[in-house]
Amino acid sequence: MKQRRVNYVDFIHEHPLVFKEDLENDGNKEAVCSRCQEPVLGPGYKCSECDFLLHKSCHELHPEIRHHCLHPNHTLILRAPSKSNICDACHENCSRRLFYRCDKCDFDLDINCVSRWRNSIDECRQHDFVPILEQIQFTCNACGDETKDVAYLCSLCRFLVHLKCADYPRTISTTVHNHSLTLTCSLHQMVEEKDDIFCKLCHRTVKTKYGVYYCQDCSYAAHLQCARSVEGEYMDLSATTESVPCESDLVSEIKHFSHEHKLIISKKELEDDKICEGCMLSISPPFYNCEQCNFFLHGRCTILPSKKQHLLHRHPLTLLLQAPSPSGIFRCYACDRFQHGFFYRCDLCEDNFDIQCSSLPETLKHEGHQHSLFIGLNRDKIICNGCYDKDPPSHLFVCKKCETFGLCVRCATLPYRVGYEYDLHDYLTLTYSVEDDSGEYYCFICEESRDSRKWFYYCKECDFAAHPDCVIGEYSRIKFGGIFTCHEYHDHPLTIVQKNEYSAPCDSCGTTFDGLSVACTQCKFNSHLTVRRWMERICNWYMRI
Repeated sequence: MKQRRVNYVDFIHEHPLVFKEDLENDGNKEAVCSRCQEPVLGPGYKCSECDFLLHKSCHELHPEIRHHCLHPNHTLILRAPSKSNICDACHENCSRRLFYRCDKCDFDLDINCVSRWRNSIDECRQHDFVPILEQIQFTCNACGDETKDVAYLCSLCRFLVHLKCADYPRTISTTVHNHSLTLTCSLHQMVEEKDDIFCKLCHRTVKTKYGVYYCQDCSYAAHLQCARSVEGEYMDLSATTESVPCESDLVSEIKHFSHEHKLIISKKELEDDKICEGCMLSISPPFYNCEQCNFFLHGRCTILPSKKQHLLHRHPLTLLLQAPSPSGIFRCYACDRFQHGFFYRCDLCEDNFDIQCSSLPETLKHEGHQHSLFIGLNRDKIICNGCYDKDPPSHLFVCKKCETFGLCVRCATLPYRVGYEYDLHDYLTLTYSVEDDSGEYYCFICEESRDSRKWFYYCKECDFAAHPDCVIGEYSRIKFGGIFTCHEYHDHPLTIVQKNEYSAPCDSCGTTFDGLSVACTQCKFNSHLTVRRWMERICNWYMRI
């Protein structure tokens, strides 16, 4: 029999112990471990001077346990046997066994009960959930939510969960991360307690002692609900997309697939306002223009990847030059603006994203807030602090430090300065708090009242204030005057125009106009043009897009 002398003294035994590979053949099969009082079999320690025996596993007991499932809030400290302590699990005296104790709560747990109840859901490979049929007030050990409901208790690891949490798979794949995520309730054992762990999808704090989907290779954590919302097969775009150059690599002349003529680069500021045909925003250098026609394209819009993945959507997005609708107009799923121009489209969901929204960075430093903002899922249903729209958006920019602050994509993409033709000065500035303490605030364009909480555009010199939509306009990214032909709509070519309630009524339905419309110059036909998510219509005519 192999044995090895060790310079080791157990903290409840005064003599040195000798390690042996197999204590079973040591002549006394009835011998029990002096720590747990269970039979000693296999490798262990023996005292050469007395009958003290010790399992190898009992020797390796941790001096303290954090977040045990029977006492998760405090740390348990290993103690020597004591006649005055009773195990709170089995109600037996701790005089013969080592036990763990919490002095704050006067809570004791002998080492047999510690091992009997698995320390976490991670160690329980096949749960056996039994419903507690009466509604009780409890905190779910998986998601951490407190509720009054029917609870489900695992008879193996004693985890108490909601019905929905009982169905969470052990591992899942998501469309936004290239590794599978594993459900763990032991994240507190992998990270320092002082570390703040944030969900990569909603950027809210993760409670490390509750369930979380985690990739240990990437330190990627996600709430259970957040991870399930993007569950699916990850598509690696690196092998299918071309290498995209940087703006610094722009060449002097190109032939772009969106235009029939060659384009020449320019790095000068233009005196006249021109619009980029790609993103439909005001042109700024560096940009390309056509010397034969009035065509302008930002340099950055010439190097857009043909496919991309963005946090605003769970699936890959494909670049298209024009919407499939007859008018070429689409509605951005992120900012809800009507637009012409290039856009990205999800082939699975048919959602459309304009170039500006699909190019937003994950982290944003905005003038309207003192901290950095992070784009993510709006799991807490936060209302945007810019427009205070009553319907919370599915995604928004959130602040990790200010849990109630959020910014929808539409407000996050408002220009800081914008020109207005009827103001005496060069521009209006986006303003985040009221201009005075009068208590009454009005828009100088529509002459209606302004909500004091909402952002607005302001000229301090003129004391001129206005709603953002009144300054920019709902259709600022539409190419009015554009002509298209669709015989399902009308026999003649139609022109995209903007009409209001003072225009002649619609020839199709007889009601007044309030925005987008089409007009035929040949027969003087006028009709509403309505663009929805998957459909475009001219009053009684519908076209799937």
